[in-house]
Amino acid sequence: MHIVFIDTTWGGVETMRLAKQRGLRVSLIRSGYRDDRFRTERVQRIVSTLDTVITISATTVETAVLRSLQQIAAIAPIDAVISEFEACVDVAARVCARLSIPFTSASAVAAARDKARAREIIQSAGLRCPRFRQVVTPRQARAAAEAIGVPVVVKPRTGYYSLLAAVAPTSTDAERAAQNLLSGIDALPVHLQAQFRKGILVEEHLIGPLVSAEIGVRDEKFYHFMVSDHPRAREDECIEMGASMPADLTQDQIKSCFQYAEAVARELGFDMGIFHVEMIATEQGPVLVEMNSRVMGGVMPSVYHHLTGEWIQERLLDIHLGFPIRDVPPQYSGYVSARNIMPGRDAALADRIDLSWLTEYSENLIEFDPHRLEPSIEVRRKEILGWYHLRADSFTEANMVANTVLRRFEASIGVPLLH
Repeated sequence: MHIVFIDTTWGGVETMRLAKQRGLRVSLIRSGYRDDRFRTERVQRIVSTLDTVITISATTVETAVLRSLQQIAAIAPIDAVISEFEACVDVAARVCARLSIPFTSASAVAAARDKARAREIIQSAGLRCPRFRQVVTPRQARAAAEAIGVPVVVKPRTGYYSLLAAVAPTSTDAERAAQNLLSGIDALPVHLQAQFRKGILVEEHLIGPLVSAEIGVRDEKFYHFMVSDHPRAREDECIEMGASMPADLTQDQIKSCFQYAEAVARELGFDMGIFHVEMIATEQGPVLVEMNSRVMGGVMPSVYHHLTGEWIQERLLDIHLGFPIRDVPPQYSGYVSARNIMPGRDAALADRIDLSWLTEYSENLIEFDPHRLEPSIEVRRKEILGWYHLRADSFTEANMVANTVLRRFEASIGVPLLH
């Protein structure tokens, strides 16, 4: 069987590895402007095992993706397509629909990527939804904040990874946040800018932990995988610091999160794939933050693997290839928490970095990737310099140790970090 990946993420690299491990023919269409993020020896080794690799300017350009997919199909018929990069999943859905290749419903993906449209749909269905307004100017954002009631969250109507999103404590801050959003678009890769120019969403600021439900669907049957917690930076709660699994919720709350995520997916029309549904677990129940049209990303697939012993990408391959799906929740014990190491400001790392103290946490530490932790290099605010995963018997212990280790890293590299 032949599977094609349209762009990739760190988790997507593992999916390709697992696909090759199964003996599948694997092709990749990748973006030239994103290549530098994946120039590690391990990634290059995995990519070198693929059967066909086509590099185009950007996977957000529909005509380029269409031509590439047709070129690959001429080499070998395509059985499935996977896209784990949120910014191009709508393009992947439309192209697959044109070529009659099984993929997630294009209309569902379009509705989910438009945060305002997604909220309109679930609101009309009677599902819990934050109060929101669609605006296009900073002055309108100010008026929206006054109408909704502060604090509010100001975010792109179509974006991803919380880029250019901000919490605004006052209506003046909402106006400023909207202006910063509009000004910040020009600094994004040119291939992403059109998505971020589709408008601004101003919505009420919800109280409660940020969690996500990982759910799958095929042939109208839903599968529940995990409810995870997402620790947020004290300095800016729009910045996620990593993930903890499972979330620190009661069994009733977890059931409610899965039911809510499934209801949102049904109303938006999701029919195939594994999806990452972010929500705030309020006292009244879960409320949508974002419906992501792809499997969980960042550190999360590895956290899931450390906790359950299985890769969620294996289930993703099963769903897209039409293989039998194990209808049993993953088994696990304990908790795993991961943190990204991110500078709080632009700076240069220390001339000497001593991480020998990590041995003190050998009982908890199960993964550490130094990635960019190199002496004296220039780094940017919010750039991910590395990450680590810790295991403990309780949610509280896992996160307490994770936060302690983050403070130790800060002292070692000589740069203030986000906490």
